[in-house]
Amino acid sequence: MTQVTIFVCTACRLGGDVDNRPGQILLERLHARLPPHERESVAIEPVECLGVCKRPCTVALAAEDKWTYVIGDLDAVGDVDELLASARGFAASENGIVPWKDRPNAFRKGVVSRVPPLAAAKARP
Repeated sequence: MTQVTIFVCTACRLGGDVDNRPGQILLERLHARLPPHERESVAIEPVECLGVCKRPCTVALAAEDKWTYVIGDLDAVGDVDELLASARGFAASENGIVPWKDRPNAFRKGVVSRVPPLAAAKARP
């Protein structure tokens, strides 16, 4: 059962270079670095666009009944292990909210937004 999904934007480009897509590089590196024993609990999925084009190399951490985080300005090479650690912390949290002190640096500095779980919106009268 998947506990967390890392959605990776693969559309953004650096500069005008059509072939320089840092999200695609990040996607490939995440797949390569994710240990086989974690592939049941962490899914890595490409998405066409997360709408954060001014902060290329952006991901969303999402899971059922948890807050979703959008994290941008990632380094496609240097932040891979921190991003996987962020996904582990997110999965281990009760509601998706990871305490600031427990977030890897890439997670701390890159948060673009936090979106409440759909269940929270439905619970309002």
